[in-house]
Amino acid sequence: MSKMDSYANFASLPFLVTLSIPPICILIYHFILFPLFRSDLRSIPGPALAKLTDVYRLLLVRTGAAHEHHIRLHERYGPFVRLGPNTVSVGSPAAIPVIYNTRTRHPKSAFYPVMGNVAHGKVVPTIFSTRDESVHEIMKRPIAQVYAMTNLKTYEPLVESTESLFFSKLERLADEGASFDLGTWLHWFATDVIMEITFGKRLGFLQREEDVDAILETIEQRFCERKKERRDHPEKTGHKRDFLARFLDIQASNSNIPDFWIISWCQQNVQAGSDSTAITLTSVIYYLLKNPDSMEELLAELDHAKLPSPIPWDIAHKLPYLDSCIKEALRMTPAIGIPLERVTPAQGLELEGHNFQAGTVLGVNAWVVHRDQMVYGTDSTHWRPGRWIEADQDQKKMMERTLFAFGGGSRVCLGKNISYLEMYKVIPELLTRFRFELTTPQKDWSVKNGFFTYTKGVEVRIQRQESLGRY
Repeated sequence: MSKMDSYANFASLPFLVTLSIPPICILIYHFILFPLFRSDLRSIPGPALAKLTDVYRLLLVRTGAAHEHHIRLHERYGPFVRLGPNTVSVGSPAAIPVIYNTRTRHPKSAFYPVMGNVAHGKVVPTIFSTRDESVHEIMKRPIAQVYAMTNLKTYEPLVESTESLFFSKLERLADEGASFDLGTWLHWFATDVIMEITFGKRLGFLQREEDVDAILETIEQRFCERKKERRDHPEKTGHKRDFLARFLDIQASNSNIPDFWIISWCQQNVQAGSDSTAITLTSVIYYLLKNPDSMEELLAELDHAKLPSPIPWDIAHKLPYLDSCIKEALRMTPAIGIPLERVTPAQGLELEGHNFQAGTVLGVNAWVVHRDQMVYGTDSTHWRPGRWIEADQDQKKMMERTLFAFGGGSRVCLGKNISYLEMYKVIPELLTRFRFELTTPQKDWSVKNGFFTYTKGVEVRIQRQESLGRY
């Protein structure tokens, strides 16, 4: 290279530097100055890194304990905490009906489409994952009544069928004196129940006593088999009254409903119905075992009630202390451990003195609001089912409005009544059939969180329960 060429290259460096200044300035403004000094979020406290990048949120989730971090952040900073450049965690119970309402709907954030279904290489919206409120309404409207408790009670025999298998497995474990992970068995039970009421047939978790792979493929396979059966043998149509049968009846009366909607509805049943139910069932038993006085009070209520077997929903849900224990478990260990994000509308949103610009992501984490002392008392971090019985009418209404385990507003979990049906039926049956004990009572469980929270370390032994005089 000649000296002239070297000089020309060197001389071009200032020019290149000059060219690079505008884009660098734009990047600095967009990623540093604007997030830091954005007028509507400038007053919202939070960690410095969170104001600059969403990496902070990612790091919290990667710990597996984002719910615990969120609780501590709100204890430090107050009801509004900045979790990202455009994201605010809201810990005020009064904000729930504002952010999650049924009138001025706030769409879900860009977080949700990752939980959609994939068909032919494309993401297909589901009732849960779609951000489009009109799509959600169109997909939900045909099936909303199917999830009403008056309809769900017709599925009690299907729940009881899986209960019968579950209890026979537990009787064997009791006779063997074996210890086992309660959370695992309750997850198998909840998954088999939701498969039976959705398709009329269990997947086989309890029978095989292990996780069964390919759930999503099984859902599509059972849908195709049922469609073929209805086409080839229409006389058999009326004999099956599971969810899939009802969904196919709805499709038969409305030709605009595509097949993928039905597959999506079934998948939503299974994905949401198994995890959330198993988590709460485990939580109820765990906290009762950790609080013997609470266990004794519930057993006394069940004994006094002289319950039939199987226990029907109409009786179980009216037992006050059982009802309080289930609500307290939902409060203490909500199944979802991160904020349910919503996007502020075009006109922005005023919330408790803060004016948020359009497009700001706001979210409430149930783990945070469920520990609000103004709502649940100064002992809100402790298990005490009696709070639901002792509260006066106004306080109880506020407690129930703040109970956010299934979300709220127009996007509240469609299948929450399925969970309630299972929980109110199986918990009293378990406790009147078996006496539970923790293998290491001094050891606490662990709760891991990605989106759903998962419990580990609830190792138990059981004995057949004879003291209540039912068996």
